[in-house]
Amino acid sequence: MVGGGCSGHGFKHATGIGEVLADVVLGREPRFDLGFADPNRFG
Repeated sequence: MVGGGCSGHGFKHATGIGEVLADVVLGREPRFDLGFADPNRFG
């Protein structure tokens, strides 16, 4: 799995993104709510 999209000030979020990706790869429920990133969130 590859995570990206952290240009500019986004580097501050790299550790959080890494934690979420590790959870997904290991088959665990991500510890953060990712609903804001769901492409179907607008209906």
